[in-house]
Amino acid sequence: MIKIGVCGFGTVGQSFVNHVLAYKEKIIKNCGRDICISIIADRSIERKKFKTESIEFTSDILSVLDSDCDLVVELIGGTDLAYDLVKGAISKKKSVITANKALIAEKGEDLFELSNKQNSYIGYEASVAGAIPVISSLEHNMLNENIISISGIINGTSNYILDQMSSAKKSFKDALNNAQELGYAEADPSFDIGGFDAAHKISILANIAFDIKSPYKNMHIEGIDSIESMDIDYASELGYKIKHIATARSNDSQIECKVHPALVNKKNILSKIDGVMNAVKIIGDKFGTSMLYGHGAGGAATASAVVSNIIDYCIHLDRKVKSKPDSIGSGSRELVDIQNISNQYYLRMFANDVPGVMADITSTLAKHQISIEAVTQHEPFENEKLIPVVMITNSVRYKDILSAINKIETMDNIIGDVNLIRVFNDD
Repeated sequence: MIKIGVCGFGTVGQSFVNHVLAYKEKIIKNCGRDICISIIADRSIERKKFKTESIEFTSDILSVLDSDCDLVVELIGGTDLAYDLVKGAISKKKSVITANKALIAEKGEDLFELSNKQNSYIGYEASVAGAIPVISSLEHNMLNENIISISGIINGTSNYILDQMSSAKKSFKDALNNAQELGYAEADPSFDIGGFDAAHKISILANIAFDIKSPYKNMHIEGIDSIESMDIDYASELGYKIKHIATARSNDSQIECKVHPALVNKKNILSKIDGVMNAVKIIGDKFGTSMLYGHGAGGAATASAVVSNIIDYCIHLDRKVKSKPDSIGSGSRELVDIQNISNQYYLRMFANDVPGVMADITSTLAKHQISIEAVTQHEPFENEKLIPVVMITNSVRYKDILSAINKIETMDNIIGDVNLIRVFNDD
């Protein structure tokens, strides 16, 4: 009998317990062993309406460590109490399953080292993209492959907002308010729209796929709050959709790992991922391109991923395999400095409608060895003499485009800041 302790009984915790109780016989069949939920811990457990005589309830999270459970399912979130709980469980030779992306991205290195010493299992499929089995694909199916790149849309909140700005012509503010009304965005949405949620997730995937430790600490992170409706429209005219893209890419001895808004060509399958859906595109040198798509969040999707780890845990018990192979994330590779990464860029600026302004812009770009692949000038806004100038550059280093922009912004006929968005290319 495998006894499970559940820590955290919010939306995901309740979905998980209901899933286990509803499909217990099937789970037992797939595990090859009997299982039961023996204890549930939540700091506000007295306010929960879920009751059953066979399960012990407690408001003391850490008391689960002193129970007789074999497996701790951590669903409380955060990196403080969750870290103490997971580390304590492993120290007592209990195994752990977690949906906590922040914990794995920021403190996973220490926890995996301890788990391998203790021969304890850590399952974390639910920490990235909900029910999409991207972690198991990388850790098992693709373990012996040479991964070239991982890119995707892995935050449903940001994707929904950008989709609403595009399809429903809503402003950023209205799209965000709509997402909050529907429960797709938190009351404080900064973690999602600021790119930190996606950064945790791509950091975990980069750690698995490439020989790199803790990329989250030094990776480049941009949110979507600088995107305006006009950028959505101008990008569409040029054949692109703006998406919030997370990327990890092998670059010789170094790794690129970043999160940012990007113009995605409408012919690229990632441009077609709309609403709150997630997608991860993996390119390998032998298998080519693999695409994983589905619900990336929500109680049911996350619960499904947690259950998949319970089955994997049973395999771990039978085969005595480590929860994370030694070949994953040993750390001999480093991140490329974002300043030295080359990209094409979308630039949008406002200029006075006077002769010679375009010549001045192109001359400044040329001095920085930057050429223009596409350019459009739009009609001045009503009651204004400013014209929007939109262009796409060739591929140049980030530090070079920033240097050129700094010069352009000092020109007398350029009004305000130049808006910069990367152009996504996963070839």
